[in-house]
Amino acid sequence: MEAPLLEFRSCPPASFGLQTVAALAVTSRRSVTVLSHHTEIELLRKLTVFAVGEATAGACRFAGFERVFTAGGDLEALANLVCRHKAEISGRQLLYPAAADRAGDLVGLLAKMDIECRLSVVYAMEPVAGFPVDALSAVRQRRTDRILVYSRRTAEVLQDLIVSEGLEHNFSGLPVYAISQQAAEPISKIMKVHVADAPNEKALLDLALAEC
Repeated sequence: MEAPLLEFRSCPPASFGLQTVAALAVTSRRSVTVLSHHTEIELLRKLTVFAVGEATAGACRFAGFERVFTAGGDLEALANLVCRHKAEISGRQLLYPAAADRAGDLVGLLAKMDIECRLSVVYAMEPVAGFPVDALSAVRQRRTDRILVYSRRTAEVLQDLIVSEGLEHNFSGLPVYAISQQAAEPISKIMKVHVADAPNEKALLDLALAEC
């Protein structure tokens, strides 16, 4: 059962100022969705894209981006991928369309490699007002036996809701499977968390299914 704890809000700028942009860095499929509906999409599609993983790269290709490179990992892997193509960006910028709240600092990583990266906030994920009723009912009726966490932000909201609504007893016996150590850290304060071997959905599902 899906239980979204964050609500999506699109908030891109009217223009990205693409005159100085050589390529895009993309770390989220939601960023691709926002770009796909932007008035400058035809210009954006002409740019090289550096994607953090296969799922994001696939979303880029589906949206019409033709030159897409995949890091197949985390932010550090993405920064290293961009660095290998540094000559293509020389003298211009890498545009990083991303969420208002981010788990890492891609701009900082690239700055250490002498690559100028400009962050552009294109969407925000805002916490839901309360725990989803259907999901809470499933937990209480023991129709749910594990929780999958895909981001640090989700883990933070999950922890806040469990504590603020006094649900510790309902969730205490449920194992949590997190996509990365970073995502695991907030919720690990109150629940037992298992971390995937690699920061991608396949590794997360493999881990959760292996312990069925």
